[in-house]
Amino acid sequence: MLKTQLSLLIILLSLNLNAQSKKDSLQENSRPKIGLVLSGGGAKGFAHIGVLKVLEKLNMPIDYISGTSMGSIIGAFYAMGYSASEIEELVLNQNWEELLTDEISRKYINVKYKQALDRYVISFPIKPKGIQLPAGIVKGQNIINLFDRQTIEYHDKTDFRKFPIPFVCVATDLETGDAVVLDKGNISEALRASMAIPTIFTPVEIDGKLLADGGMVNNFPVEEVVKMGADIVIGVDVQTGPRSKDELNSIEDIINQTISLMAKKEFVKNRKLCDIYIKPNIKGYKVADFQDADSLIKRGEQISQKQITELKQLISKYQLTKTQNQNYPHTCDTTKFFIKDLVINGLDHVKESTLLGKLNIEKKTWTNLKNIKKSIDRAYGSKYFDKIDFQLNGTEEKTLVINVIERNSKQFNVGIHYDNDNKAAVLLNTTFQNKIQDGSSLSLDLKLSENPRFTAIYDVDNGIKPSYQLKFDINDSDVFDYEDNNKIGSYDLRQLKLDANIHSTFRESYSVGFGGKIEFYKLSENIESSDVNEDFEDHYFTYYAFIKIDSHDKGYYPKKGFSLHGEYKLITKNGIDFNGDKSGVVAYLKVKKAIAYNDKLTLYPQFFGRAVWGSNIPKVFKTYTGGQDLTNYFDIQVPFVGLRRMEIASTNSFVFRTDIQYELFRNNYLILKPNIGTVIDDIDDTLSDAHWIKGIGLTYSYNSLIGPMEITLSLSSFDTKLRSFINLGYWF
Repeated sequence: MLKTQLSLLIILLSLNLNAQSKKDSLQENSRPKIGLVLSGGGAKGFAHIGVLKVLEKLNMPIDYISGTSMGSIIGAFYAMGYSASEIEELVLNQNWEELLTDEISRKYINVKYKQALDRYVISFPIKPKGIQLPAGIVKGQNIINLFDRQTIEYHDKTDFRKFPIPFVCVATDLETGDAVVLDKGNISEALRASMAIPTIFTPVEIDGKLLADGGMVNNFPVEEVVKMGADIVIGVDVQTGPRSKDELNSIEDIINQTISLMAKKEFVKNRKLCDIYIKPNIKGYKVADFQDADSLIKRGEQISQKQITELKQLISKYQLTKTQNQNYPHTCDTTKFFIKDLVINGLDHVKESTLLGKLNIEKKTWTNLKNIKKSIDRAYGSKYFDKIDFQLNGTEEKTLVINVIERNSKQFNVGIHYDNDNKAAVLLNTTFQNKIQDGSSLSLDLKLSENPRFTAIYDVDNGIKPSYQLKFDINDSDVFDYEDNNKIGSYDLRQLKLDANIHSTFRESYSVGFGGKIEFYKLSENIESSDVNEDFEDHYFTYYAFIKIDSHDKGYYPKKGFSLHGEYKLITKNGIDFNGDKSGVVAYLKVKKAIAYNDKLTLYPQFFGRAVWGSNIPKVFKTYTGGQDLTNYFDIQVPFVGLRRMEIASTNSFVFRTDIQYELFRNNYLILKPNIGTVIDDIDDTLSDAHWIKGIGLTYSYNSLIGPMEITLSLSSFDTKLRSFINLGYWF
């Protein structure tokens, strides 16, 4: 009996101890897990940062994070250990206009491509089924490289649930329409996929799935943090929601409405799962208002302050306090890494040696993120690739992995233009890269206008090593004779040119070379205005040397940089007789320098000079001064503001000009264009014999998506008549 009583006592004590242990354990682990959900919304998602700033001040613990689109970006950076203030600083220091395009600094683009950058309104890839629209306007080159640099500490960490704060994001499978939860892999690729708004950004392929913006199916992924283990959910919603038909006035509105409607049902379900729902007042803001980041962040802070009591009650009720240690990243652009190995993925048609030459990164050397960015920009500027990103793997010694997607080797490009002199024109261009040999480019231009032109250029780029170019050119243009400010003759000038040169390119902005060409000319009167027959037909062999420099930051309205085009040409009738009839020498120089005094005011001094030596120089090689256009099809024009196009014929011409450029507001310019020049028929004449002309113009310009929209009023001492000039679109 005693044994039985003792046994029961031991059992009761054991049960009591186990119960007390479980109770203590339950109290110890009783803090509920907090999940944070950040919705998509484009630039409106910057309000998430303001909410995070308030949560940090309250010392609110966050155990899980999920997000879509911009919410995935902000959420991922916070999950990786960035503080709200660091994310705010990163956002405010970005040039969003450049970041959300595929444009890179012109200094990384080969000098031969710089002019082509500023000619086309739209480009299409040519695929086996013909010309097709691109999958998106923006490929995301600059975005993915920003993500790569800022996530450098996590290139080896492929499980997002093992971040300092476990994290997942949502994308949409374009093939099935299903939501795809991204919780592993390359974090930069995952974020890029989650934010890929259809038609704006190209989709991203991950694990065989073609992914786009998760907002189409789940723009508020509350259920995902619940599945991760969250007991309490704080949801931050920056969606505008469906709009009325009266509010649907733009393509942006229609795209946003479509996304909102597609995800509406999922949102209603997720909204009910939120314990604390935070809805910043972002009325009046659009998904593309990236320039308003500062005010959007404040909107997030303001709404959080209004709900501060609710947040404090949650903290007080469960005795919440932040326990996890934030692992703040410390890598910066100047942090050095030792590159032990270099791996390149994705090459097919482009040779590895070509890419390595552009990257200029070697194994067994030290480098930093700043140099890696420059290397990738140089390689991207070669136009061989649609995307280049990188990963740095390893601890002490790094393996640099370069991933590329080669650009479609066939492109169809379109340009449009109108001006008073050349009238309406359309440029159709087809470009083939790497088709005949590595580093080669075949470009075919057809200009449709009253003054048509066809140009074929075959170019082989070997960088600093000697490269070569073959060019075939046909021009047909109307030109005029002037006398005493009156038009006295109209002519049809036709030129056929066969050109070959050898050149070298240095640091992408400098090119020097020499070559030769055969030129055929035919000049005929459109209307016979006198008894004198001005018809002319002949051919010439010419040799030339040239230098080209272009370091301008922009093709139009630059604020810094320098450009120079110089050419020295020997004209012969048969290619060997340099002293015979109709032989001569032509020297041409164009120099421009942009000097920015502040963000608004830029001075742009320029010099144009063309000199001709020789006897019996034919009319087609004389110098023609006048006009504002940026084309010089026949290599004989010197522009002058205040004169009509090619108004004064002479042997030599020298023009000094300084544009005073003031940006009134974004992309709107007022430009004063004073210039002074002299035309001299004999280079040996003194300055007192020269004919000096003064001119001035005032231009108002809007730099639009299809190129400059300009109207200019000008006059000159040569002809005091006030003249107007209209230019619409990129020059070509």
